Amino acid sequence: MAPSKSIGYVRWLYGEQVSESQRNARPGRQNKDQKHPLEDVFNTTSCIPPPYRCPHPNMNFYLYTRTTQEKGELINTLDNRSLTTSKFNVNHPTKVVVHGFGGGRNLSPSTDMRKAYFTKGDYNIIIVDYGSLVKEPCLSQIEWAPRFAGMCIAQMLEYLRKHPVKPFPPERVHTIGYSVGAHILGLVANFLPSSKLGRITGLDPTILFYMGNNRSRDLDHTDALFVDIMHTGAGILGQWGPNGHADFYVNGGSSQPGCAHDTIFQTLSCDHTKVTPYFIESITSRVGFWAGPCPSLFSYLIGWCEPKDTEYVLMGEHLTHKARGVYYVTTNAKPPYARGFPGKSRRLRSVGPYS
Repeated sequence: MAPSKSIGYVRWLYGEQVSESQRNARPGRQNKDQKHPLEDVFNTTSCIPPPYRCPHPNMNFYLYTRTTQEKGELINTLDNRSLTTSKFNVNHPTKVVVHGFGGGRNLSPSTDMRKAYFTKGDYNIIIVDYGSLVKEPCLSQIEWAPRFAGMCIAQMLEYLRKHPVKPFPPERVHTIGYSVGAHILGLVANFLPSSKLGRITGLDPTILFYMGNNRSRDLDHTDALFVDIMHTGAGILGQWGPNGHADFYVNGGSSQPGCAHDTIFQTLSCDHTKVTPYFIESITSRVGFWAGPCPSLFSYLIGWCEPKDTEYVLMGEHLTHKARGVYYVTTNAKPPYARGFPGKSRRLRSVGPYS
């Protein structure tokens, strides 16, 4: 998604003085001839309260490091001293995590993901906490709310890039988004004027926001230097794709072993949310989620896939950025989910997706 903004909008995004009309402008608005009048933007049963500008008081950025992993440090993007006095270390890998509906910095999977990373080493982990805004889907705001969130995250990334003491370029940032969080990260690209995210990992991007034929606002391979997608509820609560440089269909991509529940809603919800424990396990797993290419989903499901050993790649945290195309991977029904490398003696067809 190529950046497209007026000069006035860029000035607003990065905190410069602008007119009242620019401050009230709709995120992503291109010109005054746009079909949707301004009053339609905010004439809604809103779950995002005013003021409609970044930073927003209900969208916070919490930094976690080894020494602050229990409490976290609130980063104020309007104050350079906030990052200067924090434990942010420019020599450590940086992760930005964006949750979905009902999420938050003190809720799983954010807490489990932090724990897994700090088990492996030193990281800067920034949780984008907007949990008070999304206790449930804001269906009246599906047109602009994700773009607004993407705009505020872009402002935070520009704050890191331009920081006078601890500058950190977006190209070195790995962002991880679950459900609608994955789409929000795709929209961040529209608001980065002179840089690009290093990596976006989309965890089962939701289908709820973008069910039509217009996929211009979807997460796709143009939104970062490398985009990888994990599909677990594809075609139901998640998008089918493919969306990224590399797309992974776990156990076929739509239905997950161990997710059979009493109600269809519980089952579908489990399929959609199962993606997060898969990714979290990939951070610390010693055997790994090895995925291989396959001509089609049908070939995978009936066990006709026989990738060469050299064609397998590790899905998840340790994925090579050279991976391209569609991959399939089979997991266990219970933790540990990873099965390790299939190898010549253990092809995918010898262990069916739900065995």
